Amino acid sequence: MGKNDNLDNKYLLTMMVAKRAKQLNQGFKALVETNGKNIRLTALKEIREGKVYQRREGEQGLTE
Repeated sequence: MGKNDNLDNKYLLTMMVAKRAKQLNQGFKALVETNGKNIRLTALKEIREGKVYQRREGEQGLTE
């Protein structure tokens, strides 16, 4: 299983984008090149590129 296996799960993807967008809004540094205008698109791009992913037990990642 890869880090982006959950991209087909629309609910999980929506939750991941919302959480990462909130982090970016709070001042977290973007992990991809962006125009800086739309944090939701930045979050989605980070997830799509595998730079942000759902954490599995014992890993560091987006979810707690």
